[in-house]
Amino acid sequence: MSLSVTRIGKSFVAEVGGVDLSQPLDSETAEQIRQAWWDNSILVFRDQDITDEQHVAFSHNFGELQGHSVTAWLSRDHPEILVLSSKGRSGAMPLKNGGAYWHSDITYEAVPPMGSILHGITIPPEGGDTLYADMYAAYDALDDETKALIDGRMAIHNYQLRYIKMTEGGARPAPTAEQLAEWQDVRHPVVLKNPDSGRKALFVNEGFTVSIEGLGKEESDALLEKLFAHSEKPEFVYAHKWRPHDIVMWDNRCTMHSATDFDDNKYERTMQRTTIKGTALQQAAAA
Repeated sequence: MSLSVTRIGKSFVAEVGGVDLSQPLDSETAEQIRQAWWDNSILVFRDQDITDEQHVAFSHNFGELQGHSVTAWLSRDHPEILVLSSKGRSGAMPLKNGGAYWHSDITYEAVPPMGSILHGITIPPEGGDTLYADMYAAYDALDDETKALIDGRMAIHNYQLRYIKMTEGGARPAPTAEQLAEWQDVRHPVVLKNPDSGRKALFVNEGFTVSIEGLGKEESDALLEKLFAHSEKPEFVYAHKWRPHDIVMWDNRCTMHSATDFDDNKYERTMQRTTIKGTALQQAAAA
């Protein structure tokens, strides 16, 4: 199999050709894709009209899969698949433009996922793009004073505040008592070392990071706002314009993403995601 890897847009995104994801991968091809992933953070595969079973099988090449705490969004037949559908598909509850804010997936868990693999199935003709931010580049571009302030610090992540805010806006059903009990504060390094690339990445996000340890509330809030705004600068962002049956896979430890708006009264947007389990995050050593 002749695999091609071509960088597109920003330097942290590559398009992969010469592979049919509906077929089982041999070990050499799987390793080539894995290495391309570490080299680029985000990989794009075009024209991959795969079944749910094939999506799950491809994802298993990169690790064990995990579900989601909101089980109403999981596929009835394949609970490894999170269904992000404005109409509700595969027995899952409809979800109006899920993830339309900057975040890294599920950082509100003690061990966040390593990566995500998203299959674009039904794509609106306008809107509904996904923005991705390069958190390696965002960290590298920080001034020395800010790096010295955040290196070695821990941040608190929590899902409750984000979910309740969206519930109040009518975008989510009321959380259950079990969910609220599950969504407790967790600690992650503000700057982590990616074990697969060895590079430092900024690891805070607007969606789930609520404070930085060791700072007063005003100082913590101001620093987080600064880091959020910095990470979302255009020079760090790639906008993916979806085509039907694109597969996009990203390293959750060094990227953020945000969906963009579309008219869900006129159009359907259905995406399906598998999520690859991670390991405990390493705090990057100070320079």
